[in-house]
Amino acid sequence: MKRVVLALILVSCAAPAAAKPKSAPVAEKPTEAAFHAAFGKGDSVVLKKQGQLKENVKYTPGELVQAPFGPVLLSPGEVEEASHVNSGKLAVFYLKPSAKGFDVVRRFVPAAEVGSFGKIVDWSVSRSFGDNLVVMVNGAGNWQGYSCSVTTLLELGPDGPKQLVTVPMTYDNSRAPDGAKNLKQFTGRIDNIKPGKSFDVIYFGSKDFTDHYVRAGNTYAIASGGKSRMQTC
Repeated sequence: MKRVVLALILVSCAAPAAAKPKSAPVAEKPTEAAFHAAFGKGDSVVLKKQGQLKENVKYTPGELVQAPFGPVLLSPGEVEEASHVNSGKLAVFYLKPSAKGFDVVRRFVPAAEVGSFGKIVDWSVSRSFGDNLVVMVNGAGNWQGYSCSVTTLLELGPDGPKQLVTVPMTYDNSRAPDGAKNLKQFTGRIDNIKPGKSFDVIYFGSKDFTDHYVRAGNTYAIASGGKSRMQTC
């Protein structure tokens, strides 16, 4: 009996088990923090009835890039319930670092609209065109068997993004009614870039040729006021 009582006393005097430490909150990644600063959320947000077409556009975190004047968020937007007439979007936010992550300096929603059925294909950032970063925004579409794609050059200048030019990149009529008798397929590649001055679009496929673009102010155009020889939809 004494042994039982002694055991109960020892148990009752034992120190309580230490509480498990709470997990520290997971820190946002830089792109998520930038998106949170831009839209108030960290994953996605839908902006309703935007623009002349009253589109509902879902924006998601895209890419955080470092421009000479500070960080810039590139955020792709997809139109909900889209049709041919709806272009994909790319929003741009100029930011500055802050204690909470980032603060928005200027916002451009959207800065570019490219493509069809409410989506852009993709984008890439180039440092080859001059002192400012240029975002190459790619869009594509299909129209009754005709397939085309274009690239918009969006320059990230300190005063805001500027659309320099939209260049036709691909054409394919293989599924169109005239494709069997008059097949035309072209693919372009931007090359021979001279920063701040000019670039070429080299096309190959059913016929090989090159379009030469020259910069004048904040735009590029075909040299000598000419027109592109590239087929378009």
